Amino acid sequence: MATRRSFLAAAIAAPAIVPGAAVRGPDPAPQQDDESWWRNLRREFSLPDDEAFFNTCTLGSSPRVVQDAVVNHLRQADATIAHWDYRPETPDWFTGYRPELELRQKLGRLINADAEEIALTQNATLGANYMANGLPLRPGDEVIMTNHEHVGCESPWQLRSKRYGIYVKKVALPTPPENPGQLIDLFVRATTPQTRVWAIPHLTSALAIRFPVDEMCRIARERGIITVIDGAQCCGHMRLDMRSMGCDAYFSSPHKWLFAPKGCGFLYIRRERLPETWATVVSGEWDNYTAGAYRFMQIGSGNLSLLKGYEAAIDFHQRIGPERVEQRMMALANRLREGLRSIPRVRITSPQHPELLSATTVWRIEGMAARELMDTLWTRGRIRVRSMGDAFGVRQGCAIYNTMAEVERTVNLARELART
Repeated sequence: MATRRSFLAAAIAAPAIVPGAAVRGPDPAPQQDDESWWRNLRREFSLPDDEAFFNTCTLGSSPRVVQDAVVNHLRQADATIAHWDYRPETPDWFTGYRPELELRQKLGRLINADAEEIALTQNATLGANYMANGLPLRPGDEVIMTNHEHVGCESPWQLRSKRYGIYVKKVALPTPPENPGQLIDLFVRATTPQTRVWAIPHLTSALAIRFPVDEMCRIARERGIITVIDGAQCCGHMRLDMRSMGCDAYFSSPHKWLFAPKGCGFLYIRRERLPETWATVVSGEWDNYTAGAYRFMQIGSGNLSLLKGYEAAIDFHQRIGPERVEQRMMALANRLREGLRSIPRVRITSPQHPELLSATTVWRIEGMAARELMDTLWTRGRIRVRSMGDAFGVRQGCAIYNTMAEVERTVNLARELART
């Protein structure tokens, strides 16, 4: 059995290496069904062995390498704070006034965007606020969104509507949709000559509906409509490519699936859209249009230690491999869905079409309240999911620290509960 330190060296410091294997090439990846490899990876996290944490959709559990980066820098900063002399060549002890270009470059490589198009934020909600309040919209201009928006995405547009007279139109999603075309048609049919923005969730929070964002961005671009994508659930969950997607703006919360420290987000704004987008939380460089999205990072003093952990989280993810991560999580989720479908009283309420699937599944047991199901899974199986209301059931997100054994534990317990 590999030690935690030796496994970290194999799986993290050298990308895609099976523990104990000789390094022969760039990526001798383990098979997805090599459970021993994934069980060893689980040991890089602080999660107790008897607890199955499936609520990454809300917050991820950071690996120890990320925790250590935050704590070590925090201690160093507090111990050496008197050495800070305000000279430009001296590193800052906090954030909010410097570009943090190296971290933005790493993030850019992860999502295929230029660093100048990326602003580091606290979470997806801040990104939504910047776009809703910063785009040059006039009274009567129309924004189309769904009736399944997270409150952090919906509220900024409502504020803009109430204060400045834009019109927010919601399209009602089928629960669940049958295919991607249904989702596209909802936005196309709702569009009028007054439509200026499509606010699209890449993956909805409540029902895990995966939108065909690439095709929707293409259609919107042909019509001169701005696309603003809520990707709160997506960074670290699925591979992202801003160039291929073609959106005008995208925001996310990497403290979920990327396992960054809590309070780490990003906002991407396509280069061509940057000059027309106002910064609405501002400090010294707010009007510096030569520095790209750096204008949106002028928010006053922040915690630099979190950014050290943010960087460590990107490194952790990249060294395992984004494709391998996504494949593993989908394998777990597909096995969960397969098992749940075999139980007569269980209903999967999240989408079933292959193009709408993600690593998150929402399901319920007929005749059982969602909160009761959530609590029972925890008390009887130490399985943490989240209630999404009786109409939907519970939300279960499969991350790389979950195991096939935990998925089977879920299915077996669901089968027992469905018989009562």
